[in-house]
Amino acid sequence: MSEKRRAPRVPILTQVEAQGDVSTALGHARDISLGGMLIETHETLREGATVIVRFFLPPDRKPIQAAGKVVRVEDNKTMGIAFLGLRPTDQEKVMSYIKEAHPSSPGLLPEELAGVKLQQRRSARILRRLPLVLSWQDDEGRPQQEAGETQLLSRHGATVLTFTEFEPGHLLRITVPDSGKQGVARVVWADAIKLGGRVQVGLEILGIDDFWGIEFPAHRPEAAAEMERDRRRGARLARSVPVVLTWTDEFGREREAAAETEILSQHGALVRSPAALPLNQRLRLRAPHLEREAEAEVVWVELREATGSTDLALEFVDTEDFWAIPFPSEGASGAG
Repeated sequence: MSEKRRAPRVPILTQVEAQGDVSTALGHARDISLGGMLIETHETLREGATVIVRFFLPPDRKPIQAAGKVVRVEDNKTMGIAFLGLRPTDQEKVMSYIKEAHPSSPGLLPEELAGVKLQQRRSARILRRLPLVLSWQDDEGRPQQEAGETQLLSRHGATVLTFTEFEPGHLLRITVPDSGKQGVARVVWADAIKLGGRVQVGLEILGIDDFWGIEFPAHRPEAAAEMERDRRRGARLARSVPVVLTWTDEFGREREAAAETEILSQHGALVRSPAALPLNQRLRLRAPHLEREAEAEVVWVELREATGSTDLALEFVDTEDFWAIPFPSEGASGAG
C-alpha cells in the first residue's frame, strides 16, 4: 500500500457486507476513509464489480449503506472498495469517526482511489415503459422487494414509478425481467404523485455505462426546439381519429397499441398513446376507418403524468395526403 496517501486510513473492527452481482462477502473493515475502505474477507469479489457495502461505525447502531466499486483484490484475502459517493449525513459520520482518532486529519480522498470519481453525467432521455423489480434492505436489515415501471430512460439512469417513497441516496438493486439484467442504482430524488398512491423516483445506475443496451440519441438541448419547429410546419386540424400503432421494441418483439389522434397535419399527426415510445422510433400507423397505413417516425414526445399516457408527434415517411382531407393553406390553422 502506498506510503503517500492523501487521506488517513483508520482501522475499524466492525462487520461489513459487500453485496456483489450475485455474491455476498462478509468480513471486517481494516481501514476506512471518505474515499473507500479496505475489507479483510475470505470471499473476495471480482475486481471492477459494483457493490453495496453495509457497515457500522460505533457507537452508532444504524448501519451506513454505500455503493462502491471493487478496485483492488489481493491474495483473495483483502479487497479495496472505492465509494461511489456517500450521502452527506454519512460523510459527516465518517469524518467524525476519523477525526476522533486523528484530529489533524484533512479527510481527503486517498490517492489510490482518486481515479474513481463521481461525474456530472448528462444524456438524452427517451420515454420507455419497462417493468422492473426493485430490491433493497430496510433500516433493520430485512430484505424488501417490489415491482416498478420506468417512465423515462437515460444512458445513466431512469425515472421510475414505485409504491415506496425512498429517501435520496437510498441504494437499490434493480432487475429487468425482460432481459435479466441486474444492477445497482442510487435514488437521486423522489416525488409523490397523485396517481394511485405511486411515487416517481429518479435513479442513477452505478458502475455501468450501457445498462439498458439501447442506443440513445446525442444529448443536444437545442434538439427539442428544432423538432418543435419542424413538427409545426404546415397547417393543422384538431381531429380525433382512432389509429393503431405497430412497432418493434428494443428486444425485437413486435408491439401494437390502439391510440387516438389529437391534431392532424399533411405531414403527420399528434397522437395520444398508451405506450411511451422513444424519439426517432419508426412505426406503422394504421387508420382502420380509412383502410390505410403508412410508415412514420416519432419526432417529439411528452409524458402526461396525470393520465399515464404519452403524446407522440409523428411525421410520415414518404407519404402524402394520408388523411384524405383538405387542409387550410400554409400559415392558417383549423385547430380551435
